Amino acid sequence: MKHIILICLLNVSILFSQQNQQAANNKEWTGAPDQKIWGLMTVWAQTKFAFPHTEILQEINWDEKVQEFIPRVLEVESLESYYLVLMELVALLKDSHTYITPPWGRMTPGYDIPPVEILVIDDKFLIGRVGESDEMKFERIYPGLEILQIDNVPVREFFNDKVLKYYTRGSKQADEAVLIFYILYGPKEEKVRLKIKDTNGSIRTVELSRNSKGKDNRPFLYRFIENVFTPTIQSKILDDGILYINIPNFQSENQQVYIDFQKLIDTLNVANIKGLIVDVRYNMGGSDAIVSKIVSCLIDTPVKSPANHYFHYVPANIPWGKESISWTSRYSEIVPRDGMRYLGPLVVLTGPTTHSSAEDFVIELKQTGRTIIVGEKTSGGAGGKLTFILPGGGEFALSTFKATYPDGGEYIRIGIQPDVEVHLKLDDIINRYDSILEKGIEVINNWTSFLSK
Repeated sequence: MKHIILICLLNVSILFSQQNQQAANNKEWTGAPDQKIWGLMTVWAQTKFAFPHTEILQEINWDEKVQEFIPRVLEVESLESYYLVLMELVALLKDSHTYITPPWGRMTPGYDIPPVEILVIDDKFLIGRVGESDEMKFERIYPGLEILQIDNVPVREFFNDKVLKYYTRGSKQADEAVLIFYILYGPKEEKVRLKIKDTNGSIRTVELSRNSKGKDNRPFLYRFIENVFTPTIQSKILDDGILYINIPNFQSENQQVYIDFQKLIDTLNVANIKGLIVDVRYNMGGSDAIVSKIVSCLIDTPVKSPANHYFHYVPANIPWGKESISWTSRYSEIVPRDGMRYLGPLVVLTGPTTHSSAEDFVIELKQTGRTIIVGEKTSGGAGGKLTFILPGGGEFALSTFKATYPDGGEYIRIGIQPDVEVHLKLDDIINRYDSILEKGIEVINNWTSFLSK
């Protein structure tokens, strides 16, 4: 039956091709059947012949899965509904660098969130940070509250149906740390109804406005989003004589991150510090060129980048009885910079929003033999990106390579396991205590014993 539907649709597409093909290929949305099919077939074909995680295509049976979506894209009427169907399909690929961006962008105009940041800890949805607003005070919203329901739906069910159905980061920890942003996302100023549990165990219901702006008229941002727009590093000497550096991002347009990091290393008096803690817990990545420049300040011998693997499709091999796909692998080598470098005890703090080129940073420094990774598993996401215009003006972004450790070990959709694993707890939120940073300090203060483990 599916094959009959596909043949019929192809016939429809041929009949309409002369008068409608131009509309199907450009940004103008007509809602015509052939235009809807054209967008779906763009996603199908480009994924089938370019998506590097071929095991995922086999696992979900990509051809059959796309055929199941043919009647669904034909049934929808609005542009918004059309893109939701495409987003649902692409989310099945579970790749952080492969996604659909609707014509209105990844952030919907006129949408917002209440000024709260939600953390998933031990499968509980907890409020981790709260913005300053009169409503937050009136409703007694504070760090440590547990969300039980959203609009009368159990919170886990709501998250799965309203968010993870359409978005993906590839790993459970990344989904819960990044995509959690969308759980309260909706029309600005509209109320969202929450059933919450206070830290004393009492349960109550509140209604919060989707308005992230606080008293200072600035929007409340999740930390990983805020870091994308942070212009440079932040550094300070801790009480223990340890230098702490937060690297917010590795954005290619943000050269100041590298410039200021290099300046700091150039002026560093190593005799005055016990060790260095580099925090990339909320670093969503950026350019591997920026990563390499910073890594070169922290090594004394060359290190390898993660290996990138991409395939060549040679259909002529099929009738010859040969494999149609062959793989090519490559990596780069980062060499120590000329001039000052820091070569003492080094701790890197990681978390589930440590993503993409920030994971390159972790992998490269781990090779030095003098870096200890402290915190939580990283995101487990990497890949290049091709983009294709879809009907109505949206885009389909497709990952172009598979990344592994230099020795071929897997970390995509898994994450990088820290040497010293530390998870935030409810008490940490309530007491505003950073147990991961404190563990990093402990590691530096007991360097020899931790390094030998």
